Amino acid sequence: MTSSQLNPAKAASVGPAKVDSRPRVRVSMPNLTGPAVIVAFTVLLFVLASLFVSGFATANNLRALFLSVSLVGIAAVGMSMITIVGRMFSLSLSAVVATSAIIFAGTLHLGPWTAMGLSLVFGALTGVVQGVLVGVAKTNPIVTTIAAAAIILGVAQLVTGGLNVIGQGDSSVFASMIFGAIPLEVVIFVAVAGLSAVLHRYTTIGRGITLIGLNERASAVAGLRAWPRVLSAFVISGTLAALAGALLASESGQGNLTLGASYGFDAIIAVVVGGISVKGGRGNPMNAAVGALLVGLLANMLVLMGLSYEDQLIFQGILVLIAVVVTGATTKSAAAGKR
Repeated sequence: MTSSQLNPAKAASVGPAKVDSRPRVRVSMPNLTGPAVIVAFTVLLFVLASLFVSGFATANNLRALFLSVSLVGIAAVGMSMITIVGRMFSLSLSAVVATSAIIFAGTLHLGPWTAMGLSLVFGALTGVVQGVLVGVAKTNPIVTTIAAAAIILGVAQLVTGGLNVIGQGDSSVFASMIFGAIPLEVVIFVAVAGLSAVLHRYTTIGRGITLIGLNERASAVAGLRAWPRVLSAFVISGTLAALAGALLASESGQGNLTLGASYGFDAIIAVVVGGISVKGGRGNPMNAAVGALLVGLLANMLVLMGLSYEDQLIFQGILVLIAVVVTGATTKSAAAGKR
């Protein structure tokens, strides 16, 4: 028998268990993401450079900084679409930039806008071919884009003989200043980044690119075909790479195979530093634009501080590693918080 049965009086004296009715306060930590950390770091670095780096906060230096960032940023925004859809990177980007510059210079006598249009058509066609191979034929994107780069550069070499192509016309329209202070290339970069972010977030194509990158097999079960989204990503990347190449050629009115040689590497760094997951499905084109700004900002600071090109490469490598670690850590934290 229990003690309550042996002593009824004691059992009667025991009341119901007390319930703590005091409200509980939950402290929620802000859900920081890799791209948010990168944006905050970019703003902080800009402020520190303005305060402590001599010659940084001058009109001429800031204009040069944003000009240098703009073209790489345009190419990086296009590259980001390929990364988000889960196809890593396009290693043919530099070849498309250089060849588009040659096409722009070679057709400048037809007018600057016609030359620009022909360059963009070329870039879109390279995207179509690579997109069909990767998306429909299921070829490896790295191998495919390396092969495409070799073919593009080989044909350009045959056509030009490896010589510099000097344009016969006026391309100064693309060197104009908006409001007398903002270079047109910077305005184009901002517009491309903004429109790409809207396309990615608010359109069926953009959302499909993200879903394919997140889980291609589940998307296929849901009836979402991968190849049209992969094709779209490659076309966007090729077109924007051609835009960067044409704008680069418009600065001097000439083009050759060495123009934009580092753009592919710089665009990859911008995409990774911007916090876009190399596995696909996470991030947006605006992150790549911020990544390009951060990389350009760091390079500009190092030059003003008297560091060599080799030192800049070391810092870029360290920055990429930090970005990968931060993006991975915040992604795991966000996933754990949803459980």
